[in-house]
Amino acid sequence: MEVVAGPDNHLPASPAPGPVWIALDDPSPGELERIGEELGIHPLAIQDSVEFGLLPKIEDYPDSALVVFMGCTFREDNGTQLPSLVEVHFHVTREAIVSVQRQPLPALAAALDRIGLDDVSGSEDALYRALEALAGSFVPPLAALDEEVDAIENRILKEPDSKVRRRLLDMKHSLVALRQSLDRQRNVLAGHRDLLERIPGFHSEEAHDVLRDLYERIALVSYQVETLRELISNALDLYVSVSSQKLNETMKILTVVATFFLPLTFLVGFFGQNFKWMTDRIQGLGSFLVFGLGISVLFVVALFLVFRRAGFIEGARSGSRGTDA
Repeated sequence: MEVVAGPDNHLPASPAPGPVWIALDDPSPGELERIGEELGIHPLAIQDSVEFGLLPKIEDYPDSALVVFMGCTFREDNGTQLPSLVEVHFHVTREAIVSVQRQPLPALAAALDRIGLDDVSGSEDALYRALEALAGSFVPPLAALDEEVDAIENRILKEPDSKVRRRLLDMKHSLVALRQSLDRQRNVLAGHRDLLERIPGFHSEEAHDVLRDLYERIALVSYQVETLRELISNALDLYVSVSSQKLNETMKILTVVATFFLPLTFLVGFFGQNFKWMTDRIQGLGSFLVFGLGISVLFVVALFLVFRRAGFIEGARSGSRGTDA
C-alpha cells in the first residue's frame, strides 16, 4: 500500500493501483471537507474529525467508516514527562484510508513507514497494523513510569520529599485517563467485531483472529496500567510511613529534651520563692552545691538512666542486652 501525505495535504496526482493511505497532520476544516468529497466520506464523519475530542469508537456509513482510537506519548509538565493520549481518526473507504491526527505520534509514523515498505495490499491489514501500533504506543511510557517509581521508592527511603509526593500524584492522575481510554477501546473491539467486517474493503476470514489478538494486547496494556497504579499507591503509602517515622523520631527527641528540663524547671521555681524562712536558712557554698547543683545533677542522671533503659536514648538496647546477658 502506498502511504502519502501529499503536498499541503492534497491527494497525489497519480495514485498507485489499489487502496492508498493518506496521512493528514493537523489539517484545516476546508482540507478535510475537500478530501471527504473526493473520497465519498460521510459529512458527519468529517465533522467529527474537524471537532476532535472524541472517545474511541467505530461508526459505519454507507460508503465509509470512521475508527477513532487512542495512542500514547510523553508530554512535558513542569520539567517532567507524563504519558499523554493522542487521538487518531481513521476514515476507511474502498479507495483509501485517511488518518487524521492533531499531535505527532512516533509509533504511528513508524507503522506507516513499515506499511509503505512492506507488501501490504489490503486496507484491512494496513488498518490493523496501525491500530496495533497505537496499542503498542502505551508500552514505552508505562515502562518509563515503572522504572521511575522504583527510583522514587529508593529516594523515599533515603529522604522523603514533598516534591516526590507531588510527582507520584501527577503520575497517578495521568494514569486515570489512560485506563479509561484503554477500557473504552477494549469495549469497542469486543462489541464491534461484526461492524469492522462490514467496513468497505474488509472481507478477510482472519478478521476475528486479528481482532482477538488486538483485543488481548489492549487488555494486557490495561492490566499494566492497573499494576502501575498499585505500585504508585504503594509508593505513596511508603512516603507517608517514612515521613511519619521521621516525625516520630523528632517528637521523641523533643520529648526527651523537654522531660530533662521539667524537674530542673521545678527546682528553679521552688527555690526561687522569696520566703523569709528559706532565704535565712539556705545560705553558703554547701547549700549551693547540694541544693543548687547536687539535686539538679541527680535528676539529670536519674532521667538519663531511665530513658536509656527504656530505649529512648541511642545505645540503650545494646546496653540493656549486654546487662541482661
